[in-house]
Amino acid sequence: MKRWLVLALPLIALLALPASVFAQAKTIHTAGVVKTVTDTSLTITGAGGKEMTFAMDSTTKFKGKGLGTKSQAGKLTPSTATGVGDHVTVDYQDNAGTMHAAMVSITSKAVTAKK
Repeated sequence: MKRWLVLALPLIALLALPASVFAQAKTIHTAGVVKTVTDTSLTITGAGGKEMTFAMDSTTKFKGKGLGTKSQAGKLTPSTATGVGDHVTVDYQDNAGTMHAAMVSITSKAVTAKK
């Protein structure tokens, strides 16, 4: 009887945990134009003029034309990967009210006027 109790208690405790403990954060996608970028945050203007600010850290990935070359030259930082006016798609998770950018894809670079 004691042996069953010893085996059953951990299983019961595991089943009693809420599902949210095991749930992985849902990835949300959005797109817009970069308004500001620093090494720790990215603000974009999306559909309808809605501004969204994302936290970024060393786990944030960047994807876009030419970024592989930049990353080979040294550490790729958010401010070297993207700039104001770039069109981006952001995959993010909402972690207790903080939107964390997991992947920033640069879809087109800002157009600069030729002199």
